[in-house]
Amino acid sequence: MRFSYIICLIFVSFYFASVCLGSFLDKPVLDDNLINSINNNKKSSWTAHRNKNFEGKTFGDIIGMMGTKKTAAPFKLTENGEELKGSIPTSFDSRVQWPDCIHPILNQEQCGSCWAFSSSEVLSDRLCIASNNKTNPGALSPQTLVACDVYGNDGCSGGIPQLAWEYMELKGLPTDSCVPYTAGNGTVYSCQRSCSDSEDYSLYRAKPFTLKTCSSVQCIQENILAYGPIVGTMEVYEDFMSYSSGVYVMTPGSSLLGGHAIKIVGWGFDQTSQLNYWIVANSWGADWGQQGFFFISMETCSISSDASAAEARV
Repeated sequence: MRFSYIICLIFVSFYFASVCLGSFLDKPVLDDNLINSINNNKKSSWTAHRNKNFEGKTFGDIIGMMGTKKTAAPFKLTENGEELKGSIPTSFDSRVQWPDCIHPILNQEQCGSCWAFSSSEVLSDRLCIASNNKTNPGALSPQTLVACDVYGNDGCSGGIPQLAWEYMELKGLPTDSCVPYTAGNGTVYSCQRSCSDSEDYSLYRAKPFTLKTCSSVQCIQENILAYGPIVGTMEVYEDFMSYSSGVYVMTPGSSLLGGHAIKIVGWGFDQTSQLNYWIVANSWGADWGQQGFFFISMETCSISSDASAAEARV
């Protein structure tokens, strides 16, 4: 009797959980009530709007874009900062420090490939920075990571940035013009080992044994100052999709959508909100946020807890 009662409770719990999840996935991404609530809150540090990328979309349509897995990588890394001369500045922007090396915003579209975009973008930036702009191939191919890096990573179904760095060290990446992105609709085709255009199939790599991970603000800052942008990870909540400007802080009560990998390019301090923030490049196109970038509090969405990058091999 007791066993049957327990089974019944499990079934009922599972049923209602499924109904609630299904109901949420059917919910429109853009919610005018939520947007107005954020914008009318005098204490809010950011503004929201109806982002045209998500017009007519439900959370079921876009939840697959959150493609960063939190599963532990099959190797352990210790946190490493850099010994720098002098103190860390209050603000820093890689776009100002290395204007020719920070490459344009890209768009992962309807594929959970943020792990591939952020990793390939950081390597391309760091190649340029490490070589004083002598090695500047432009954007490297996230498609190659999506289609070819299959040992622990899973294409549009998500991946782990640290494993992407391992691939970029051992195998390397061609340019985006050589192997362009084709997985935007969520379909991943076979690994391509030759260029789609007439250019040579050249590979660019991360420097062996230089992969470092950071779980503190200071470590991330030191690594950026020494080598350039770094891959960060964050939790994405439903309100984030409507970000427009300001320093993002998650709205209490917002539903968690999943994990997301991004490129942290710098930091600053906002006098109005008194918040320290990261300057971040997203991979949702230049129409989103501040021309594809956003500011986010260092203390929200676990964004300062798991960053990683290797040096570029030049």
